[in-house]
Amino acid sequence: MTQQTVKPALIESELMKIWEKLSEINKTRASLFNLIVYTKLSPRVDYFRKIVQKVIEKFPCRIIFISADPDREKEYMNTSVSVVMPESGESQVACDNIDIAMAGKDYERVPFIILPHILPDLPVYLLWAEDPCFDNPLFEKLQKLATRVIFDSEASEDLSSFSKKILSYAQSEKSDIADLNWARMEGWRDLLTAHFHSPQNLEKLQKTKEIEISYNAHETEFFCHLQIQAIFLQSWLASRLGWKMQSMNREKNSIEYKYASEMGEVKVRINSDQVPEIFPGRLLSVKIINTESDEYHFFRNKQLPDQITIQISHKDVCELPYQFILGKAGVGQSLTKEITYKGTSKHFLGMLENLQMEGK
Repeated sequence: MTQQTVKPALIESELMKIWEKLSEINKTRASLFNLIVYTKLSPRVDYFRKIVQKVIEKFPCRIIFISADPDREKEYMNTSVSVVMPESGESQVACDNIDIAMAGKDYERVPFIILPHILPDLPVYLLWAEDPCFDNPLFEKLQKLATRVIFDSEASEDLSSFSKKILSYAQSEKSDIADLNWARMEGWRDLLTAHFHSPQNLEKLQKTKEIEISYNAHETEFFCHLQIQAIFLQSWLASRLGWKMQSMNREKNSIEYKYASEMGEVKVRINSDQVPEIFPGRLLSVKIINTESDEYHFFRNKQLPDQITIQISHKDVCELPYQFILGKAGVGQSLTKEITYKGTSKHFLGMLENLQMEGK
């Protein structure tokens, strides 16, 4: 529905007028939680509006969308309201949407505008879509309202600094935390966990000597830091298996890590490929070789991106390949997953602790 510009004091009254009209076509006002989104003006604003749209199709909520223009010299603060409905048009449920567009030094005003419009007794989820390493007075205000803070590491220029900042925030126990890229690679974590779950397979994994990970480097206007999910996956494995980082070397299109494990040295290499049919930054394949010459190859089907083929070979025999189905990876799925989880993942924090060592 078209946004209507209003003064901050008239937000609720204008929403009531909209709902009076919608009641005539049997639309129901619903909210399970409050969702606050903060992002700077860029092409990614459209992306975040799309993922919010996908969220409300499963979980109706009150949306408060804040967009800041850091490059605008003239200060301004505009507020508008609308009602967001599922794109299918079949649902009778619709959600309130409050937009705040701003520039200049009006950050201090934003929490006072938001506070009266947070629905009481409902969780508050804050999607902070900017690099948390840069101090922002608005973040300090908004995180105090949040039940759960969801970051997007895609916005970070330095993953080591990002890891240190998030770990510091986690230690303060201010609220639960999550990250969209951590959620985007959940299917691969589930795949590796399921395959190496048994004591026998876990023992083979602990004997790893080489890992090769490939990711989709097809850049878009929404995604440009495309190595993050691959870096997250290898760092997660290292943290769970107790490997200690020895060195890290970046080249133009690849990264090589060396770890020390109880079984000896482990080499991890991250490579890139261009696959326009698959979401940017998504993992394409993982190959693991251990000291017994066992090879585990997991690779994505480019025609059926949710399908992973698993090929396993040993020194004397090759097993028949089989398939593993990843969860849905469409726009908005990562945010939807993180909203439904409770607490802060210990695996996520362990991965960050390992990842922060890159900067040392």
